[in-house]
Amino acid sequence: MTSTPLTRRSLLAGAAGLTTAAAVATAGLGATPAAAAEAAASALYPLKPPHLLEAETLVEYLRLRSDQWPLHNRYDVPGQNLGTTAVTWGRPGHPEEFGNLSQCASFITSVLERAYGSDTAYAWATGDYFDQYFPSKSGSTRTAPFPEAEDLQAGFANAANVPHFDPVTKPVNLRPGDLVAIDYDAVRTSTPYTGHVVMIRAVEGTFASSVDSQVGSGVVPYLFQIVDCTSNPHGDPDITSRTSTDHYRAYPDTRGLLADDNSAYTQSTGVGYGHMVFYADPVTKLFAGYRWSVNDSSPVTATGSAATGAVVSAARVNAFLV
Repeated sequence: MTSTPLTRRSLLAGAAGLTTAAAVATAGLGATPAAAAEAAASALYPLKPPHLLEAETLVEYLRLRSDQWPLHNRYDVPGQNLGTTAVTWGRPGHPEEFGNLSQCASFITSVLERAYGSDTAYAWATGDYFDQYFPSKSGSTRTAPFPEAEDLQAGFANAANVPHFDPVTKPVNLRPGDLVAIDYDAVRTSTPYTGHVVMIRAVEGTFASSVDSQVGSGVVPYLFQIVDCTSNPHGDPDITSRTSTDHYRAYPDTRGLLADDNSAYTQSTGVGYGHMVFYADPVTKLFAGYRWSVNDSSPVTATGSAATGAVVSAARVNAFLV
């Protein structure tokens, strides 16, 4: 028996199968039964990159501690002196050892360090790496040990020149594990945050809304399940509206709890799963904006400059051994 060398091409073969299956299904090609079966299997079980697995492991173990949710999984709100930023993975079978106190960017950075840091086989996601390739966008000296959301956005926009990242310029091309960063200084001047960053967990087609026209005529609203750390979960259903609560039940956030009878909605902060919409321009197919949740009535338009609107950039981690 001969062995095949492990290469990035072979590792990504499973993800390529997803494209093959979609092409067969949509084009109606006369594939042979064996080929169709192989494509279907690949689509059912796409590969997940290591950083997505690490993020999911953290979220799932924290969910097992739901009786103590506010204590062990929190968003590090500025000015509240909640403690030192810390994202902690415990031993398998020990949910009590997992914890999170972070913001969106420090969470994502911690996940990358966990998956590709100095004590892994990859060994590139280090403090020095982030300082070099994701410097402070504002030009000021960085006081925190992690990049800000706006720093990640600037780095993703330049991903072609950043080792271990590839640019993803169109929402239609996003896939699980991809990172999307937003710089929204100009559109949310009252907030202390520079922006937001999320990790794509699943691609869920499109989700049209009457508010889409606020972004532009003909924009395409792509819906994604995401993993992030936030003080504002992606949900906020209007409990007086059956349509709103139905939408939330179809596309919920793990940090938001809607009562069975729709009488109340409560939420917490920290890491978890939610849903966001990213818009594509109907002509260029590039990022045109975003909607915080399926129930959000105020989508944000993306522009080429943070001085006039939000800027959205995405990148794919390219960290496989060759």
